[in-house]
Amino acid sequence: MSASDTALRVDRVTRTFANDTGIRDITFEAANRGITAVIGPNGAGKTVLFTIIAGLASADSGHVVAQPGARTAYCPDVPEFESWLTAREVVENSAAMCGGTPSRTAPREALALCGLSKVENRGVANFSRGMLQRLGLAAALVLDPDVLILDEPNSALDPIGRADIRAVLEEQRQHRCILLSSHLLSEVEQLADHVVVMNEGRLISSGTTSQLLTRAADPTWNIRLSTPLTPEGARMSEHMLRARFPETRIRFPTDAICQARFSSFEQAHTELPRLIAALPAPLIEVTLEGRDLDAAFARLIGDPHP
Repeated sequence: MSASDTALRVDRVTRTFANDTGIRDITFEAANRGITAVIGPNGAGKTVLFTIIAGLASADSGHVVAQPGARTAYCPDVPEFESWLTAREVVENSAAMCGGTPSRTAPREALALCGLSKVENRGVANFSRGMLQRLGLAAALVLDPDVLILDEPNSALDPIGRADIRAVLEEQRQHRCILLSSHLLSEVEQLADHVVVMNEGRLISSGTTSQLLTRAADPTWNIRLSTPLTPEGARMSEHMLRARFPETRIRFPTDAICQARFSSFEQAHTELPRLIAALPAPLIEVTLEGRDLDAAFARLIGDPHP
């Protein structure tokens, strides 16, 4: 990634606490336009990292380097606002922090983008946790930040709300660097251009979603047959295929699925087409086992029960 394409660079950032928690030697880059997701189990250090990037906490060592004059907005998991303000007043107050600099997104437009137009005059004391998350995003967008940091932006939202915010982020990625964390890895898989994986305060992997899926993938395929076999037919087919492909672990977990585990992807490249041709019935699909970010994440952090 060239310097002109980089919104920020996190360079060997470390921040530890008395109980030996914190983050250690974190390094990655985030692009000017796009979404970088930071994922990890609870306690991995994601929020600590975000507060340092936002300038709300200092690192013990290392640096966060952003473009000169870049503006950063940070939205925590559960934003807090003065209870006597209305939603519109919250966003207007946030816009006033721009210091007169015109924003790409006006206050009422930000409220509309985040699905709050109908409640813009309601006091935030009566807002649910999910509505506060929407309001936090609206208050961040009117700042027109170069770097928008979202810590669990959809943790309290229902499926419709998550779809709404996903659509907002899909549009906003064209204008700014978005850095987000989420435990909803299916959402990350749909949104993120780049993924950083943390565990126990350390970075354990990073790359595009496709790279992480490939890196963590297990060379096991499920081959679904168009015609289910009889129990006897499945046993005979399993015995025959094992004899013909001795270096491949083959089993029939159901009467319509043959599962084949190869020693490597290189072996699969050669052997999988031959195995498919030897099956006793036509197939309707071939899928790589666990090819989703949830399964890849579990393998990357060493969880035996993905």
